[in-house]
Amino acid sequence: PLVEIDRTFYGPPRASEVDRWISQTPDTFRFTAKVPRQITHDARLQGPDALRQLEDFLKTITRLGDRLGAVVLQLGPGFQFPRDADGLSRALQLLPTISPPSLRVAVEFRHPSWIEAPDVEARLREARVAWIWNDWEPGPNPWAAMPRAIDEPRAFRETADFAYLRLTGDHDITIDYQTITIDRGADLRRWAELISKWRENQMKNGRTGDVFVLLNNHYSGSSPRSASALRQLLDLPPVQFGAEPEWSPPTSSASLPMRLPGF
Repeated sequence: PLVEIDRTFYGPPRASEVDRWISQTPDTFRFTAKVPRQITHDARLQGPDALRQLEDFLKTITRLGDRLGAVVLQLGPGFQFPRDADGLSRALQLLPTISPPSLRVAVEFRHPSWIEAPDVEARLREARVAWIWNDWEPGPNPWAAMPRAIDEPRAFRETADFAYLRLTGDHDITIDYQTITIDRGADLRRWAELISKWRENQMKNGRTGDVFVLLNNHYSGSSPRSASALRQLLDLPPVQFGAEPEWSPPTSSASLPMRLPGF
């Protein structure tokens, strides 16, 4: 099981908080975590204070050890090319000096200027940072103009030895968390085909081909059921709904940082 921590986007966590996440989950549970918005959105990766805050955040979040799948740099629609290209470059140059060599980093661009930006893909590849693939509903938001990798080859960017896919959907749809309200079967089949081909190519080159897939309930109405459907398309066992858990969390009033479940 995997969850993307949205809580860290709203402010850096305390070390004790990270330790609690570890103690409240089984050893097989994995996390990914968003970099705080004060770094990515407010400062736009610019200035010594932002880079110091990034270093402090990484020191804290890497307490998760091998339970940490990846760190996510979610760059909002205000983060645009070419204005913010230097900030991104400095952050990419800094990352190897302030994080463990094994740390995986993924970046999500939310302004369409980046899809046309020259050399950005090469910079990410050099830094071994994954370009996040996303599936969101077309609409008035700036990031809705970003093409999906299953629709346009130019959106299929391969920049790291792992892949990160966020199935975000449409936040305006009605959801009840338990049932599928929008049929995404055709798109899920296309994503499964893309993932399978990508993994096959990675494994041919001696890589593990790890793929992080995160789903929002707004994608189809029920992220667990969408995850189960995609797992089956990838020839993985489906989610067993209603089964008794093999692990019980300790009694505590502290909540887990659940946001985007995935696998």
